[in-house]
Amino acid sequence: MLKSTIGTLISLLLIAAGSRLIYYLWEKIFIKISHKTPFKLDTRILEETRRPAFYFLIIFGFYLVLQRYFSLPALSQSHLAKFILGIFYSLTVLVITYLSFSFFQALAKWYLEEVAHRTKTTLDEEFIPLLTRLLRIVLFFIAITIILSHFKVNITGFIATAGVASLAVAFAAQETLANFISGFTIMVDRPFRVGDRIQLPSGEIGDVYEIGLRTTKILSFDHNLIIVPNSEMTKSKILNYSYPTARFKIRMNLGVAYGSDMEKVKKIIYDILQKHKDVLDNPPPQVFFTNFGDSSLDLLIIYWIEDYRERLRIMDEINMSIDRRFAEEGITIPFPQRDIHIIPPPEEE
Repeated sequence: MLKSTIGTLISLLLIAAGSRLIYYLWEKIFIKISHKTPFKLDTRILEETRRPAFYFLIIFGFYLVLQRYFSLPALSQSHLAKFILGIFYSLTVLVITYLSFSFFQALAKWYLEEVAHRTKTTLDEEFIPLLTRLLRIVLFFIAITIILSHFKVNITGFIATAGVASLAVAFAAQETLANFISGFTIMVDRPFRVGDRIQLPSGEIGDVYEIGLRTTKILSFDHNLIIVPNSEMTKSKILNYSYPTARFKIRMNLGVAYGSDMEKVKKIIYDILQKHKDVLDNPPPQVFFTNFGDSSLDLLIIYWIEDYRERLRIMDEINMSIDRRFAEEGITIPFPQRDIHIIPPPEEE
């Protein structure tokens, strides 16, 4: 018995020393060698799994030695031996789970650093962190289930209880869950992306600042952050100015005084639009004489620009040019007016 105890202690010391030596070699040699290879995946995996691999070597090594030691006839029925073996079995399962998750996390980080930015969409950059968190929950749930099975705990009841609890939570947090599902839908369907300029049903316009799992954040022109639940975003009609291109059509109504030479008016407007460097030639600008108004002859002016962000500047320059040319040519832009005729009362006889 004494000989077995001494041998067990020596084995434990050797496992601890060997694990430490492997950890040192892992850090000082293996990782340094991986930095010299053309691939970055091996470096990322070695860096992420270094610490969990060290824990695994020690804990699993201790578990095997103690399992052999406690199998001796004098100790095999001891409650303390069973308790210690149970603890090390649980730690072994947890550290294997930790090692597995670290490996998948290394793959995810490598993909985000080396591959995701080369793709045309940001879906993978937004989805992979969510998938990583979900994988961590699933792996550790499986680990807890294995540990409970080892201790002869009825996991059927545990799983049923978890299912009922999940259902209760789902009912209590159905709005939050709806926002999470809507957030996932937005990431997959991509009706708008970060940086896109959109208009909400309320009429508010802003640039998409962040698309989260629960809410979408929009930065308004006043530099205020508008936070909208994702479930509202998926149910509403959203106007996206940025997709599929940043091109923008400008429509402008203009009225001139009755008696104006409409051919001349249209020619002046066409000349201004065609000379402006930011007005597109294709599709060409258009000017239509649309209506005989109460106080004016009405026109509809349509032209396209390359980028919606320049809309206000270009409209200002076009309007200033029209105002200047009309003043030079004697063309009047009227204001609403009414002629009032006062009829005197009939004279008394």
